[in-house]
Amino acid sequence: MKKTLIRTLACIAGAAIIAAIGRAFNNDHTNMSNQLTYPMNVDSTELLTIYDITDCPLDLACGQMPDTTQENMLFCAAAAFTGQCLDHFEHSNILGPHISGGMLHEGYLENKDGIPFAERYALFVWEGKGLNGKMLGKKICSFPCEEVLDSAVEHGGMAFTQHWVIKNGEIFSPCIQPLERIEHFRSLCQKGERFYVIANREEMAYQDYMQALLDAGVEQALYMDMGAGWNHSFYRDEDGKVHILHPKGHDYPTNWLVVMRG
Repeated sequence: MKKTLIRTLACIAGAAIIAAIGRAFNNDHTNMSNQLTYPMNVDSTELLTIYDITDCPLDLACGQMPDTTQENMLFCAAAAFTGQCLDHFEHSNILGPHISGGMLHEGYLENKDGIPFAERYALFVWEGKGLNGKMLGKKICSFPCEEVLDSAVEHGGMAFTQHWVIKNGEIFSPCIQPLERIEHFRSLCQKGERFYVIANREEMAYQDYMQALLDAGVEQALYMDMGAGWNHSFYRDEDGKVHILHPKGHDYPTNWLVVMRG
């Protein structure tokens, strides 16, 4: 009787140990899986929220903003400016050359304050994937950009045009916003070989936002469309929870930077 009880207890203990090992393995496997399937790193400083999109495939959604239920979407926010508030969608109503779904569209051009379009604006481009599925590069390019646009079309990449915020480590002049304007701002930024979407955590003056980007080491930055109604955006965290960064205001935005899983 005593030996039987001892054997029973030993079996129970052994089963508990095996179950614990199994749970630990599953947890490690889940953590590893999360790391593999969530390539966007989200960080923050006292002033800024920073989304590292370097290792993520991208697209430019046009005409219809992606829904938050699309689980492969990690981040979505307005990209290029919209020219007019129309009741229908036209690619010609999006500022500058842009690539969506691997197709190139010209968009509209404007020369503001007598400054040529090619001096005031630049292009952000992801060149897509090679034949082996390897991610190709992301770039912020001064115009003209025909070669890099052709490569992005060939490899199913994306691109959009926007106003310079920081160029070669210096604040670009003229600024797209009044220096004293207090608002939430967002930019597509480059620091070394890494690419980020960076927004201020609390409303601040535009001049303070630009200085915060410089203090963070940003070398190149392009504006991303913001302002009431244009700033509707969201991101999905590692646990799959969707966070609405700014609520929807109206139906006039025309295009959105979409960050996806690998």
